[in-house]
Amino acid sequence: MLKYFFSESIRPSVYVLLIFLMAAFIPGSGDLRLSHESVKKLNKSMAGIYAGHITHFEKLELNNQDISDTEILNADGKWFAIREEGLTLGWLMADRIWGRYHEFEYALIVDTSCRIINVSVLSYPASHGNAVTSRKWLTGFRGFSPDSLPVFGANVDALSGSTISGTNLTGSVSTSLRVLKKLKEGGLLK
Repeated sequence: MLKYFFSESIRPSVYVLLIFLMAAFIPGSGDLRLSHESVKKLNKSMAGIYAGHITHFEKLELNNQDISDTEILNADGKWFAIREEGLTLGWLMADRIWGRYHEFEYALIVDTSCRIINVSVLSYPASHGNAVTSRKWLTGFRGFSPDSLPVFGANVDALSGSTISGTNLTGSVSTSLRVLKKLKEGGLLK
């Protein structure tokens, strides 16, 4: 049977590449592993937002048998409660999304009323499309909530040269806010 699947004209190294590519796109445990540089940048953002607070993160457990919503299940490992001495100050969501040719990492921080207080691009490995890393542009996300979603080019400024990255980032933020609403309505937020 494998004889019919594999062509003799293709070199074995191509099979290794195909296996690697298939493995890269198979979902893992759901745990997001940020790069070292992204963690440093996130810690710096947190220190600025919660100055004077000693905060820590608690991963929200979203992968259990009582949850059947695929959007929530796909968000497992990406959402964290921002806590200080037993008190929830807000929530953090970190994810990877695609630009034109590469993935980049970003973080979304919302307060307890589910309003965005910060969006940060944590890593952006290319020079093309890097306007999405502009602090000025990213501040345009502040105040959005599940009841008021951002839309690229409508209520979030379009970016010349960063259309794909900007569209994908804005879409991911909107999806995350919709998931946040489901988490709140389902009593899954700590």
